[in-house]
Amino acid sequence: MAEIQFSPAPFDWLSELAPAFDAQESWLNGSYNRPELFHLVYKPDGPFAIACGAGLLAEHIRRFRFSVNVIQHMGQITDEHGRSVFQESFLNYLQRLQLRVQVNCAPEGALLLPGEPLLIVQGPVAQIQLMQSAFRKLIWESTHWASLSANARWVKGHWTEEDTPSPPVYPFNPDGWKIRAAYVGGASADEILQNVGKTTRNPSAEEGLKGINHASGVPMVQIRRLFRGNTPLGDVWLTQANEEVASVSKTRAKFTDETTNKATEIQMTRFQNLYQPVLVKGHPVLPPPRLGYLRQRMLKQTEAFHLADLEKYPHGWYL
Repeated sequence: MAEIQFSPAPFDWLSELAPAFDAQESWLNGSYNRPELFHLVYKPDGPFAIACGAGLLAEHIRRFRFSVNVIQHMGQITDEHGRSVFQESFLNYLQRLQLRVQVNCAPEGALLLPGEPLLIVQGPVAQIQLMQSAFRKLIWESTHWASLSANARWVKGHWTEEDTPSPPVYPFNPDGWKIRAAYVGGASADEILQNVGKTTRNPSAEEGLKGINHASGVPMVQIRRLFRGNTPLGDVWLTQANEEVASVSKTRAKFTDETTNKATEIQMTRFQNLYQPVLVKGHPVLPPPRLGYLRQRMLKQTEAFHLADLEKYPHGWYL
């Protein structure tokens, strides 16, 4: 791989204080423990997105703590009048904090259709708010760069699994995460080098932590991808109640296609549940991934989907 110049400095998570301000507001109004469920939404520039960053999120949770030093630093942040922007009671809450969120992510390298979330997070609202920067930096931005690289390959029709050079060495900061994502998305060494100097676009108003709900108001908790052999046939969106009644032994699935707004029934030979645990009660359960394998997964998935008309690919809510 070509020599890549990047900053080795780790990312300063306290450089973005908006999530902490949101969490402090929840603490002060008493809603901080209210359970919530959100979906992280990314709207790809092309016909699909390539999920990326779940391994980074797990590694971040292994590394970051609201240590005494972090709490002291936050207590020294003042406004224009010299007053601390964080109240002592909130800082005490952070020091006692035990993360209890559940985060399920699509596997890195997996192809997602527009409208399908990158992750599903459940837990106390203040804890989710505190993780907003991590979701954006590690998952949303990684998916953005991986998708751009994969879409370039999609246009050229390049799927060779053997095109998996040794993974690059990268620092645990935005430059490094960009390098990692471009590699997973299938970029060449020169393309990775070009990406390092580029700026990630900001999420639009329709992106970020949102709610993807059935017409009844019940949230999506899983997407079941149907296959015949290795050929993807359709994606079935499930609520919690759907997931409990949708039998794993059935070879047919019926759902309302979002594209046609008509009931569709598909016969399959197997299925895959897209969203897998990354954090369980705040504890990372995803082992460090092998980047070459993630790149090969992307190549396999884009090859499998290339014969499908993605604009007409069936997907929607379970019936």
